[in-house]
Amino acid sequence: MLRTGLTLASFLVLACASCSDDEPSTTPLPSESSSSSSPVEATSLVPSELAEYTEEERSAYGEAVPAYDAFIERNDAFYAAGETTVDAKRFYQRNAIDWSTAWGNLGQVVNSGIKVTGTTETKWTEPESIELGDPAVGVVVIHRCLDESGRVVTQNGEAIEQPQFADPHVYTIRLEKRAGEDHWRSGIAEQGPTC
Repeated sequence: MLRTGLTLASFLVLACASCSDDEPSTTPLPSESSSSSSPVEATSLVPSELAEYTEEERSAYGEAVPAYDAFIERNDAFYAAGETTVDAKRFYQRNAIDWSTAWGNLGQVVNSGIKVTGTTETKWTEPESIELGDPAVGVVVIHRCLDESGRVVTQNGEAIEQPQFADPHVYTIRLEKRAGEDHWRSGIAEQGPTC
């Protein structure tokens, strides 16, 4: 039997389900270029966690977070199916920062007879940093508070207790947009303190 706890959690972090609707910062932000708005009015439309960033950085964040949500939704389906497929490998090659690690994690879980189903609720998402190079590249690092208590992990059809899912935790996730690519790549989330 695969060790539970942090060993399994390191595989499952990549398999966290996507979000609930209570994330104020994942929706596109209104433009601040309106001539009828004063600077005070424009600033008040920006969520406080994004106030220190430029319009371009906020735009990158507004693209990267939904891209991560889409990545996780697809990733969750692979972990729930409990199979390694050519489709999964191609998905990671295109969408993961380190595709071989993401693919390897799925392979280890599948080879151990593990499936991950259930739900994860996003409590909040905030930027840690937003760095842009030329207009086509960037790195966005986010913190996300996830309640994973709805997760169900089975091994060979039998439930495995996951005490690390009892309390919500903050995860740090890196997203990258690379030169010559038109999409954001997602990194493996790292579990941090409770939230």
